Amino acid sequence: MYRFRALAVGLAVLLAGCGMSSTLIKSDALSFGGVIEDTTNKLLVMNVLRARDKAPLHFADIPVVRESVQQTISLSLLQFLGSLRPTTTTDTLTAGTSLQFTPSFEISHLHSKDFITGISSPIDPKVVKYWLDRGLDRRLVMLLFFSAVEIIETQSEMGPVNTIRISNSPRDAADIIRNRKLPFAGAEPLLCDRQSDFERYLKLINNVRTFFANNYRERRLLARDLKPGDAHDSKNLQAFAALDQSKVQLVFDREAGTYSVYSLSNEQKIAFCFYGEAESAAVSTSGDVGVMEMGRDPAADRRSCHQSVIDAGAEESPRRGINPSPEFFRGTADVTEPSRYCGIYNRFARIVPRPQASAGYPRMELKLYIRSVGEIFQFLGDLLHYQEEVKRHTEAHPAVKLNSPVTFGYCGDTPEPGCDDVFLRLNGPECNSRFTVPYRGETYHVSNFDPSSCSPEPAARKDHTLEVLSVLHQLVGLNKSATDIRSTPAVQVLP
Repeated sequence: MYRFRALAVGLAVLLAGCGMSSTLIKSDALSFGGVIEDTTNKLLVMNVLRARDKAPLHFADIPVVRESVQQTISLSLLQFLGSLRPTTTTDTLTAGTSLQFTPSFEISHLHSKDFITGISSPIDPKVVKYWLDRGLDRRLVMLLFFSAVEIIETQSEMGPVNTIRISNSPRDAADIIRNRKLPFAGAEPLLCDRQSDFERYLKLINNVRTFFANNYRERRLLARDLKPGDAHDSKNLQAFAALDQSKVQLVFDREAGTYSVYSLSNEQKIAFCFYGEAESAAVSTSGDVGVMEMGRDPAADRRSCHQSVIDAGAEESPRRGINPSPEFFRGTADVTEPSRYCGIYNRFARIVPRPQASAGYPRMELKLYIRSVGEIFQFLGDLLHYQEEVKRHTEAHPAVKLNSPVTFGYCGDTPEPGCDDVFLRLNGPECNSRFTVPYRGETYHVSNFDPSSCSPEPAARKDHTLEVLSVLHQLVGLNKSATDIRSTPAVQVLP
């Protein structure tokens, strides 16, 4: 009887031990996931702080988190049989368990040549399109991914063509703002000559109401007016039908009853398009609709904004051979008339009326300069420096009105829902912090996206710091490879 009872007890203990192991593994796996999330976020923030201080950046990854779970279960039975049983000793059954955890982790420093080359190269426009398609705020995209814009103004088909460049550089703006003691009092067209490039860039974002990206491929004409009834054309059509349909396109003209053959580009291109305050998607051929492409001149064919295939060189004109004349900003000054640089800026931003267009001219277009991942870190560090300088300056000169932390626009100019949302800050309220980062004797707090009741800020104001970090996390991950994340080999020592 004792044997069956002991067996039942032992089986119950074993089953309980197996169930306990499963529960512990699930719990610890979730805990480790939280540790990796918290550590990765802190590593990103520390690099942003290093960029603020212009210190070297150090990238690291946690490729492996291990834990050894050791369970020991013991069961012993002491039973006396027959005449050997002592009169004062009874049979005994003892059981014991022990549980031992041995966690370990590894950190790999990402300093290979491939990783550094990757974060130093311009981001693929497809990545920017991915975030736009996901619904990332257009203002956040324009602040984060692009280092500058170039406005190109063409007066006529034969020119002249003038360009101005507006940098998205917060650190340079801090130097200009330090010299500003009083708010500007004067006509708005004269304000451009008193502002920094970064302020002009922020105001430019306000004028871009719709910003999206479209994939398209270019095609070039190989042959036209092919008739299937002709003997030699029939042979050609048979040859074309055998070609790769992803590289060749056959188009039928119903009116003429003929075919045209086009070659398609191998890679898809991406056009970044926008409509300003007075435009809509219905006026896709208007000269006021901007088309922005990477690594080349702005696209003249605005069909790249809404078509999947366009004809290459369909709108080639003599102006493509005209070398543009750049206009440079001469520095901040009190002026009675806008400079030539600010004249172009004011016309594009519609601060002053544009001349009446004739045959599509004058025409204004934009060219974007995309950042690398390393430049994004430097931009965010410069932004922290700018915000700290602006805060100190406005406390010393209360008459100067500037946003710190930086918001999504000049709310006083164009008040709209969300324009006062916070782009990035690391000094959020401690009561609403998602995580904290100690760095060089100070503690920084990253807030949640939605403010809590403990914060004195307006309930409708959003803090997009976590959203920026999520984008940054994926951008860094795109440049990692299996060879960068090395795992420490196991070593066994035998006596």
